This record gives sequence, structure tokens and C-alpha cells, in this order.
Amino acid sequence: MKRSNQLKVFTLTVMISMLLVLAQNAFAHTRLRVPVIEENTANHGSTYNDVVIGHGCQNTTDGASTIDTLGTVIVFPDGKDSIITVNGAPHDGTLFDFIVKGVIPITKVQDRSIFTHEDYIKAQDGLTNVGFWVGGGSGLRAGFRGLFPFTTAGVVIQPDSCVKSITFVTAIADICEITDPSGFTDATVQLWTPAVGSIYDGAGLHGYDSPATLKVNRSATPLPESCGEGVDVVVKPSAEQLNRDLQIKLDGQKIWPR
Repeated sequence: MKRSNQLKVFTLTVMISMLLVLAQNAFAHTRLRVPVIEENTANHGSTYNDVVIGHGCQNTTDGASTIDTLGTVIVFPDGKDSIITVNGAPHDGTLFDFIVKGVIPITKVQDRSIFTHEDYIKAQDGLTNVGFWVGGGSGLRAGFRGLFPFTTAGVVIQPDSCVKSITFVTAIADICEITDPSGFTDATVQLWTPAVGSIYDGAGLHGYDSPATLKVNRSATPLPESCGEGVDVVVKPSAEQLNRDLQIKLDGQKIWPR
């Protein structure tokens, strides 16, 4: 009996240790500080959030995250040619079917506490912000975490739809060395992107297919009675959008990737 109890305690200890390691690894990934929010209309102000860099790039000697971060870039789905699923099934329509503005409105909060430069990434119309980048200066030292603030406002689910939640899958690149795509390694960039067939998939790299997400729960209007339990919508940026938008340009000149 005593041996059985000792075995149970040992097994439980191992399981707890494994869960702690998994939790720490997940938390160390680049994520949004507030990954789940409620709908917010213009009358209810903005939801403040941050991109959180959990660690730098890994050196080639022992794989430890000892390489400083030079900058980061994030892109949200533009809603034009996005990959949309409803309860896991493909949807052929646009984001207008689910949210009033057809796009998630984002605004960068100016902050140069870590990097000296920052700017928006614009949609093809040249007006809509689909992301932003920060970089320059001494950068984010390895071993430290970085928060890069932004807001979302006016994310309103279509009142007549059956949507109970909509999850926006982002694409983020934490850059440690400026290279072209052929030079992407765990030592040069941390890619937190969906694997959609873009040049930023990063197959085999540390963050492969583990993007940060922002889930918006329905809260402004009740579900129509005919909807039953409602549906969950997931929106990913397309490969075409990522190949076009996930980059850093300064004064019109492309800085990253080369």
C-alpha cells in the first residue's frame, strides 16, 4: 500500500511538472495581453491591449533565448481575402457577414520606451490599419519582456447574425536579425504566424503555426432565437495578405525582410 501511494505521488508530481513546463512555454510565446474581449461600440470606448514579447531568439549553441529583439510586426486579417470558418466549416463570404465594419479597427498607442520607431501597416486601400510595426534603437534585451500597446474599437458583431464569438488570428514576427526569407531561423526571427502557405509559415521553427489570437465575444445584442446556441467564427489572414503586408517599411523603403 505504501509503495502504491508513493507511486501515485510520484506520478502526480511528474504530471504537475509537465503542466508547469507547458504553461511556461505557452506564456513565453508572443501573445496579446488580453486575448479575449467583449464587443465594443464607439459609445463604449476602446479596449486597450498589448503585444507581449515573451523572449528573444535562440542561439545556435544551446538553443537558449539569448538574442536581443530588434523589432516586431503584427498583422490582423484584412477581411478581404481572409480565411473564414464557421464552426470549423469554410465560409465563402466576407467579414461583413459577421461584423458591422467588415474589419477589426486597430489604433497603435504611441510608445517609444523600447524602440525608437513605429508605424502602421495599411490595407490596400491605403486607409485602413491592418497592423503595425515597432523597431530601432537599442532594442529589447534578451531575458526581458516587452509590451507594445494598441487599442481596438468599434468591433460590433452583426446583430442579425448567429455569431456568438469571432476569433481573429494574427501574424507576428519578432525580428532579431534582418534577413531575406531564406535566412529565417530560430536565431534570426520568431514567427508566430498561422500556417497558411505564406513565406512566413516557418515550418520547423520554434513558433510554427502557433499564432496569437484575439477572441471577441458577443455582448451588445442577444442571439436571435432562431440561432440556437450560435456559431463560432475564426478569421485568418490569407497567404496573399501576409506576403504583402507582414513587412517593415520606413519612409517607403522596405527594411524587413530583405
